[in-house]
Amino acid sequence: MTAETGDLGAETIAASARTAEEAGDFDRALGHYRALIQMQPRQPRWEIEAVRVLRLAGREAEGAEALRAALRKYPGAMGKPELRALIPEAADTTEKSARDALGAHCPPDEALKRPLAIDDESDVIVARGGRPAAVIVFTGLADRMVLPLPLFDRYIAELDLSAIYLRDRNRVGYFNGVKSLGDYDASITGLKKILADIGAERVHTVGNSAGGIGAVSMGIDLEAANIVGFSAPISITRAAADMDRRTQVFAERLLGNTPAARRDLRARLIARKDGGQTHLFYGSDMPEDRMHAQTLIGVDGVTLYPLPGLAGHGALFRLAQSGDLRRIFGNRFV
Repeated sequence: MTAETGDLGAETIAASARTAEEAGDFDRALGHYRALIQMQPRQPRWEIEAVRVLRLAGREAEGAEALRAALRKYPGAMGKPELRALIPEAADTTEKSARDALGAHCPPDEALKRPLAIDDESDVIVARGGRPAAVIVFTGLADRMVLPLPLFDRYIAELDLSAIYLRDRNRVGYFNGVKSLGDYDASITGLKKILADIGAERVHTVGNSAGGIGAVSMGIDLEAANIVGFSAPISITRAAADMDRRTQVFAERLLGNTPAARRDLRARLIARKDGGQTHLFYGSDMPEDRMHAQTLIGVDGVTLYPLPGLAGHGALFRLAQSGDLRRIFGNRFV
């Protein structure tokens, strides 16, 4: 078999993988990419594609381990634009590389008003600020906010606000609560206690991607003054799940494990009487994220912010790179 024939065979298998993925058959797609890894063991693309499919399937722990293994094998892989584009939310695997990508728009050391959060990998991390307000941050399926948590925390630390970082180890959009706090109701009670302990009289919630579900749902129950979601899949209905096939396993888990009344975020936002505001940022050219956000059109207190020209899932990173993230947080949280 010549190199040319091998390349043609690989592209045929890759096309089959894409077809399976479009049909929502992530297991079959993953099998194709694993066959490609065996066929072309020196080609990093297939390992990165496999990571991307694992993340789409909601298999985040496997995806994280596969990414670490791929980067051990190909340490320079994320330096290639064509590979970085496959999983942009995971491309910056170190704080330094992410800070370099943000450049002057990342809050510098001299702007920080409190010590940064230390990420010990737990599902509840608290960093106390000097103001009587806190931001509860709901990480996505990758257990981060696109940026490593200590880097994201710079945007909150420069405002001298307390931060509470949460991880959803159950992978059910926080509807089953945070493991170390208990089920959903127990987690709300636990968060209220933490807020009282740190002297937070005012609370805001922030969530990226799947974390946006928790930011909206728990933000309603905690009477958050501001709920901010980035690329958040907040329409949890059968119709939305059938249209948005990116994380089919995750969507089915939500539909099968969450009471309909709790996951009807539109109805719950309409019922709010405390004056809280909801702000959703998403790519104007990203059909799935746009669909989710537009299900809240017409709800009082909800404002949509389509980002022109953004066709991907990276609203948060786009805003951080442009410097707008600092302005958004400063205008809403202080």
